[in-house]
Amino acid sequence: MKKLVFLAVLAVLAGNALADVTCETFPDPLGGWTGRYLGQHTNLSNYYVCTGSTTDQNYRGNNPCGLWICDGNATDPNSIINFDTFGNTVTNFTLDIVPFVPEIFTIYNYDGSTAFTLNLNADGVFPPCDTNSYGGACNGIQKFSIVSNGGGTVEGNTSITNVCATTGNPVPTKVLSWGQIKASYK
Repeated sequence: MKKLVFLAVLAVLAGNALADVTCETFPDPLGGWTGRYLGQHTNLSNYYVCTGSTTDQNYRGNNPCGLWICDGNATDPNSIINFDTFGNTVTNFTLDIVPFVPEIFTIYNYDGSTAFTLNLNADGVFPPCDTNSYGGACNGIQKFSIVSNGGGTVEGNTSITNVCATTGNPVPTKVLSWGQIKASYK
């Protein structure tokens, strides 16, 4: 009887294709992130490389916890991170943000509508590297933006880490009766 229960559970689990969650944590050496999902599918840049102060992708400056955000345009005080077509497959998107200036964080669905928005206080502190996670379900992701809310430059004053994208959905399986499961193991 225990074997049959185990086999039934195994059959149900084996039949489910799970969603894929990919996270970027910006570990050392820092520069490796540019070859992973976030570096390959967005215009996100290392702030120090973006401003031209260095070409070293491993340079993190005074940020022990993640990446100082930049969208490739260091002269603009805001940061708009655009996704390529990979974003169309994203069903949930979250990231940890450490803001050092007041900001508005927004996630846009692939059709351009707003999926999530929140005002963030300038409460960043290093160390420790405490972060808060923001985001949630989306209908694809076109972009996320972090814009100044009352002064200050976002780029170079906002750290991100644990940038997670969920793609795909669980695939439902055919529901089998106990009798059908037992009959397949005779």
